Amino acid sequence: MRARVAAGICCEVAAPSKLQRPAGDRVKTDTRDARHLARLLHLVQGVTVAVPDAQTEAAGVLVRVLEDVRGDLTAACHQLSKLLPREGIVYAGGKAWTCAHDTWLRAERLDPRVLQLAFDTSYETMLAAVDRRDRLDIAIATMAADSPFTPVVTRRGCLHGVSTLTASALTVEIGDWHRLTGRPIGAHLGLVPTQYSSGTSRSQRGIA
Repeated sequence: MRARVAAGICCEVAAPSKLQRPAGDRVKTDTRDARHLARLLHLVQGVTVAVPDAQTEAAGVLVRVLEDVRGDLTAACHQLSKLLPREGIVYAGGKAWTCAHDTWLRAERLDPRVLQLAFDTSYETMLAAVDRRDRLDIAIATMAADSPFTPVVTRRGCLHGVSTLTASALTVEIGDWHRLTGRPIGAHLGLVPTQYSSGTSRSQRGIA
């Protein structure tokens, strides 16, 4: 897409779910699709997809990598927290995953040696995940403070409960905020309840 635009070629990406088709039309070929898209483009009836620029796409990748690392950290903490109680070792010094808890973990020694090796491996995995998370947190905070996204991130950060990470994720994932308002933005983010109704039956479900 960006290569075509750079070459001076006008290019629009159509949203497949918004393409209007006649009822009963079940024949799909490249030729028919091309004609259908050309007709919609001529009538200005197609819904286009907002294509992010290179900088926005890179920022989105950074935010998603951080979410993956946070998932890895949660899994490592769960693995470590389940290993010790199985051996009858329970932390009673207050809240877990604090400096005091970390000091307690470092002092633990298990027997036999294979259990100690398993513990050390899980602990090192957790520390590595913490290090990756902290480095990505710093990178995103730096990006939020001095980049084209800074004005939008700052405004989103004024909302109660919205941190720099959340504001950055919303900014880079949504891109152009003018294309979504009200209900559409809730649906885009998956923040609307689902409903299945047929006849007199009505089933309302949680947020998708």
